[in-house]
Amino acid sequence: MTKTLSFFDRLIVFLLGLSLIAAGLIPIAEYWDIPYLSDAAGYIDRARLTDVADGNAYVTALIVGAVVSAILGLWVLLANIRSRAFSNRGIVSADPEHGETVVNVQRVAEAACTTLEHTDEIRRATSKVAMVRKRPTATFTVVANPDYPLEEAVRVLEAADQDFRMANHTMDIDTVWKLQLDRVTA
Repeated sequence: MTKTLSFFDRLIVFLLGLSLIAAGLIPIAEYWDIPYLSDAAGYIDRARLTDVADGNAYVTALIVGAVVSAILGLWVLLANIRSRAFSNRGIVSADPEHGETVVNVQRVAEAACTTLEHTDEIRRATSKVAMVRKRPTATFTVVANPDYPLEEAVRVLEAADQDFRMANHTMDIDTVWKLQLDRVTA
């Protein structure tokens, strides 16, 4: 997710939350006669609000608002569901005369997870390869075995990180390791 997209997502959620809070506080203020809220709700001219629907520009404003909302909603929806995954990356070959070498990063990450799962210190490992803020990133989520010390799991992950970097040595790929601790059974 880009910084701009995350900003707009948070802004939309913030404004929607504020409007829902305001819409909920007005009836509460009227029903229980809360001093500060009922004073603020008293400034609303209810007679004028009922006459808004009779105005000439009301239908036009509704249509324009609906079209603008539909376009913005479609933009937010498409921006959020767009795939940021990638799989193949080229590496610098030892001899450029023989062509380019392309490595499937997702499969290398899956192989690293399979190798990690065969160790005693790790219970589960999953990987996700995607573009994160215009940077190719491999994200590993690893669940450690609680029967072993945390230092052992960290040592295994550091070795796996070195192995993954060696497999993708000339690619410019960021790696993120998320270490989670599994529940201790009684």
